[in-house]
Amino acid sequence: MNIHYGVVGTGPVGRVFASLLHQAGHRVTVLCHRPQTQQILIRRPAVIKGELKAYAQLDEVLLEAAEFVRAAPDVVLICTKSVDTEHLLKTLHEHRPRPETLYVSCQNGIDTERVVAEVFGADRALRIVLNMGCDVSCGNEVIVTFCTTHVMSKPASVDAEWVERIAKDLRESGLPLTLSAHWRDDAFMKALLNASLGSLCAVTRHCMGCVMGQPEARAMVEDMLREGIAIGVAEGIKLRPDFLAYAMHYLDQGGEHRPSILVDVEKAKVTENEFHCGVLARLARRHGVPAPTIDFVDKLLRCTENF
Repeated sequence: MNIHYGVVGTGPVGRVFASLLHQAGHRVTVLCHRPQTQQILIRRPAVIKGELKAYAQLDEVLLEAAEFVRAAPDVVLICTKSVDTEHLLKTLHEHRPRPETLYVSCQNGIDTERVVAEVFGADRALRIVLNMGCDVSCGNEVIVTFCTTHVMSKPASVDAEWVERIAKDLRESGLPLTLSAHWRDDAFMKALLNASLGSLCAVTRHCMGCVMGQPEARAMVEDMLREGIAIGVAEGIKLRPDFLAYAMHYLDQGGEHRPSILVDVEKAKVTENEFHCGVLARLARRHGVPAPTIDFVDKLLRCTENF
């Protein structure tokens, strides 16, 4: 029997997951926030181009949380901004979803799966660490500019058979993915990459390539990575020994990509900073690790959000 997937969020990540799974033959129910987006998704097939490819006419795109819960998906993929997770999950919880439904955080940041566990329990919470860049180019078309192997959590608290089935479905849909019992290491590493360069893109209002090409900004990126590595050591995170060199090389490939946190700042939206520099700054204070650059950038972004 095919798993019935629910996808919450219709940004580029949500559209990629929904389209791949629908194309692979799964029933997919999407929870959408805006009526305009709902009409776009219903009237025209979603087209995924670039490193991933799909063409799917999504036929269950809903606006109401109650209706989404009544559709009774087996697995819900959470593809909203991490800052919206708590409110979203509490809204779903109010409508009494099936007790066996699993929830997968497909979001950026540190410990996003813990927010799921706090609402629905650790035995229903999973996490996918995303390693792709994608943007809605126009209408219902998403361009995936890069996509490497994603990491899905394999916690002892969740039924292993279901975890394997979900991972198998995602791989067969075309998404490169591996299972790991040490997903928190991968999530921390990805958060350091996002917090260092993405945050500075948001502060300076420039793309990745511009920031990495400016000597002072590049030095700040490296400072944030060094501070993040020290925080990770204190937190018991295992990073690859050459992580600093790897990270700088990886970030040098960003080119003209505008990270989502920069787009959010430009649109005067609340960003995911809370799950990036915000978490890192708190961990630094907890462990007594000096992190002046991370702390400074965190404060700048908080100021930006509150003006």
